[in-house]
Amino acid sequence: MKLYLSVILHSCFWLLLLTGLPVQAAEADKPLKLVSHTWPPYVEKDAPGKGAAMDLVSQVLKRAGYDTIVSIDSWPRSLQGSEIGIYDVLATAWYTEDRNRELQFSEPYYENVIRFLKRKDSPIRFRSYADLQGLIVGIEMDYAYGEEFERAQGFVRIAKSHMIQNLLLLQQGRIDLTLGDEWVIRHTLTQYFPNAVNEFEFLERPVSRRGLHIAVSRIRPDHEEIISAFNKALAAMKADGSMKKLLDKYRAELVHLGTTLHTPQ
Repeated sequence: MKLYLSVILHSCFWLLLLTGLPVQAAEADKPLKLVSHTWPPYVEKDAPGKGAAMDLVSQVLKRAGYDTIVSIDSWPRSLQGSEIGIYDVLATAWYTEDRNRELQFSEPYYENVIRFLKRKDSPIRFRSYADLQGLIVGIEMDYAYGEEFERAQGFVRIAKSHMIQNLLLLQQGRIDLTLGDEWVIRHTLTQYFPNAVNEFEFLERPVSRRGLHIAVSRIRPDHEEIISAFNKALAAMKADGSMKKLLDKYRAELVHLGTTLHTPQ
């Protein structure tokens, strides 16, 4: 009964939103509705600019001539709502072939770098996955670390729902490594472990690199126009240094852990 009610409520949510689609399509001059899930420091509801990624996307689209409004929703609703045109722009998306069927992707505006984190007093090195034999690695549930990591064997994966839990386990010596996007890890340490930052250290070799894009539903008549305008404005902001200046503002707030903080090109 509860499952049945949940399905009905979910369907009603989308039906209510869909009633506005004809009006939205007819009024192309309306602000674009950007959406993403909460993903600090890239997307934060209460942060100025709504986080580094959302701020950058908004500024690029402004340069391209679009006004924007920001919504923050769960990841499933952000993705599904963007695919069917409820939201105009999915602001933080990794490219996959499945998603590309429903969404048109921009050029990447950022590169997410996934790295292992260890305790500083640990001798662990990461040259290949053979170096992880017998280790315990804390991961986050439903996180796309990359195909190479998913295929790797010989170590134990312990899944938790949040990076904070894995950092606590690592600090306590109950796991050997954890991993995640380096900006996310640095932000989490800055916010929740300010007095323990020097206890941790990144392993130099990245686990994976993923380009971060915006994406627009292919059912929207002007999806190619939006993506093309975004790409041109992004190139202009890279060339004149305004993109770097914006990201430097967020980069300055993050701890460094003794390694070079990744800077997108």
